[in-house]
Amino acid sequence: MLDVIGDLIPFGIGVALSPFPIIAVLLLLTAPVGLGGSSLFLLGRAAGFALLTAVFAVVSDLIDQAAGSSLPAAVLRLALGVVLVGVGIRKFVRRPRADAAPKLPGWMQSIERTGRGGALRLGFVLTVVNPKEIAFAAGAGLTIGGAFLPIGQAIGAGALFVVLACLSVAVPVTLVAVAGDRVTPVLQTAKNWLIANNAIVMALVLIVIGAMLIGSGVSGLSG
Repeated sequence: MLDVIGDLIPFGIGVALSPFPIIAVLLLLTAPVGLGGSSLFLLGRAAGFALLTAVFAVVSDLIDQAAGSSLPAAVLRLALGVVLVGVGIRKFVRRPRADAAPKLPGWMQSIERTGRGGALRLGFVLTVVNPKEIAFAAGAGLTIGGAFLPIGQAIGAGALFVVLACLSVAVPVTLVAVAGDRVTPVLQTAKNWLIANNAIVMALVLIVIGAMLIGSGVSGLSG
């Protein structure tokens, strides 16, 4: 169980470092929906990761049981790691120039008009349809499913990943709930930095997590 937790922590931290969800929740906190909308965004995000992780854990377990070994899950981790490293390198190479003005995606520009229901849906959809978020959840789910843990331990491991994955969104929501407008300047500074540097941050996260998946896959193949 401890080995599984050790393997899950980097996936959770990798998701937590993803800049777009952090930018989204910071925008929500300064939008009319404020704290209530951002809290629902957090809830939707947690539900999305719980669903994805459970699906990949079950798939991994079924594949391994059908094959009679953990080799298929190891191959999947290896392949996923190669893809993540490739996407990370591509993202780094194609990052905007230093003098280029940062530009938000259209869905972020419309966040100010989002209601509470929209914030909840956004948190869920941003998780379950984003290839990068799916990849991280797949790594966590494959790790859990390939470990053949008892159901209680598997649920606990999945819950740990979800908590870690949502931590960077939960922190600003909690800060605003506790300190109110006093933390607004700090959050504004963080949002501006993430908008300007999101490509580099995401590229590095993808490369590091991809490399870890490759190592885990190779270890599974040799084992």
